[in-house]
Amino acid sequence: MIDESELKRLLSVAALRGGAAAAAFERVYRLTSPVLLGVALKIVRRRELAEEVLHDAFVKIWRNLDSFDPHGTAIGWMSAIVRNRALDLIESHDMSRVDSYHDTTRSSHLDSIDDNPEASLDRLFDWGSAEGADQSLARKRAAAVLRGCLGELDAPERQSLVLAYEHGLSHGDLAVHLQRPLGTVKTWVRRGMEHLKRCVERCGGAAT
Repeated sequence: MIDESELKRLLSVAALRGGAAAAAFERVYRLTSPVLLGVALKIVRRRELAEEVLHDAFVKIWRNLDSFDPHGTAIGWMSAIVRNRALDLIESHDMSRVDSYHDTTRSSHLDSIDDNPEASLDRLFDWGSAEGADQSLARKRAAAVLRGCLGELDAPERQSLVLAYEHGLSHGDLAVHLQRPLGTVKTWVRRGMEHLKRCVERCGGAAT
């Protein structure tokens, strides 16, 4: 467990940019990098990309030590920087790198709930209890139906659902990231899920 008071002390020493700054910041890295890597990995889902996010985030943390509010939590402040960098990666031109990974994962790990948005959303629906080859075929059909239904959603609803269920963002995180009121984000998620379920029921029934 990270000692919050010790972490704040180290950040304050590093912020002074004195002779002990480098050693203090190195200690901050050793204390927090495992936790922050987990934050990045939860969003980008690939260790190589998560490590890149972590590196970029620590550069930003170092450059912005003066902006840390000691009244807040140090690990929360650092986690927000990591999360924002990871989301920037997803929404930037580097998105193709994440998409490429997810496309490969979908074809080779359809049963893994944590590797792709369709599988994460798949948990919300009952695709039946077939076994063996029948189960594999059913899951492939279900994933195709779900992808199609996601494509029918309005952009805000689709983005909210994918960020929530694929990348694990809470309603509060979504509101901050999308720069929209919390109530609006909750409506997008709720409405998107309602539309998605109706579409899946309609298309799934037609496919059986």
